[in-house]
Amino acid sequence: MINIYTTGRLLATFVGTIAFTITGINSAQAAKFSSINIFGDSLSDQGNMFNLSGGLVPAPPEYYYQGRFSNGEIWTDYLAKDLGLKPTLYTTGIPSSEGVNYAFGGATSGDTNIINKLISDLPALPGVQQEIGAFIQPLLQQNQSADPNGLYMMGAGANDYTYGGVDITGTQGVVNNLSWAINSLYSVGARNFLIGNLPDLSKTPLGSSNPGNLKDTVQKHNTLLNQEIKDLNQSLFNSNIALFDANNLFNDVIKNYSDYGLTNVSAGCLLVGCTNPDEYLFWDDFHPTTKGHKLIADAAYATVKKEFKSTPEPSTIFALTGLGLGLLLLKRNKIPTS
Repeated sequence: MINIYTTGRLLATFVGTIAFTITGINSAQAAKFSSINIFGDSLSDQGNMFNLSGGLVPAPPEYYYQGRFSNGEIWTDYLAKDLGLKPTLYTTGIPSSEGVNYAFGGATSGDTNIINKLISDLPALPGVQQEIGAFIQPLLQQNQSADPNGLYMMGAGANDYTYGGVDITGTQGVVNNLSWAINSLYSVGARNFLIGNLPDLSKTPLGSSNPGNLKDTVQKHNTLLNQEIKDLNQSLFNSNIALFDANNLFNDVIKNYSDYGLTNVSAGCLLVGCTNPDEYLFWDDFHPTTKGHKLIADAAYATVKKEFKSTPEPSTIFALTGLGLGLLLLKRNKIPTS
């Protein structure tokens, strides 16, 4: 006959197997974010600059998809879909519980916008610091906190080093601006951050025509940013600041472009009048095609899945409880009976 000892041992083994199986499944899942808030420049702008400039930027509008600086959806569109979220544009004035895109084309990491240098009769346009302020001020005025279960995305610096004229000697200032932005968001309750580094700007159509020290400047920027994120993860309690390595992706696409279904990674499709934009990495002299943006989004989502793990589901907790119950039965019934 099967005794109580045997039964307890079998129960413990069975429940334990279920528990670790379920736990393993859940730990492989990406965290479920309740919102996504986006800060940055034209690479992340889904239409804010177009709305605020009255359709002047980007132009001509028939060549740019619904106010985006590309021929189709951009990486923030794709990534939001991957996360199952629908953030609204800041310029619509209709905030969503699922997040808001505050990014503006032309934004520097500080308090200036390079579009104001190009079109002088436009009102003062925001840099990343003003974007952060637009998010934080309403919370402070209403004595509220940021969504601790939201994802806060940021990418900036490219305009500082190209149109902004900042060289390698000013990289620490740019990284300090990004650090300030992260600290400011953290101070109102944000805890989960996805921060992009910079690709090699000297390999864009714009940069390749006048590379200067762009390559060295970007390398210095990325080195400083990487160290700053490590430091912030140590100093900001209960934060998770993940670095999205856009530079590594960009270099691999340039080197192995055919593996990504591309045939041209040096020219802007719009500028050469191409008819096959999905084979081009760049749409104009600086911005990726929608195909390029999809590659960015896929790599960013892979980073999210790797760096942000889901918390145990109720089923996992139940299984772990069952494991404890099985071990308790095993402990209490050590003497066989028939």
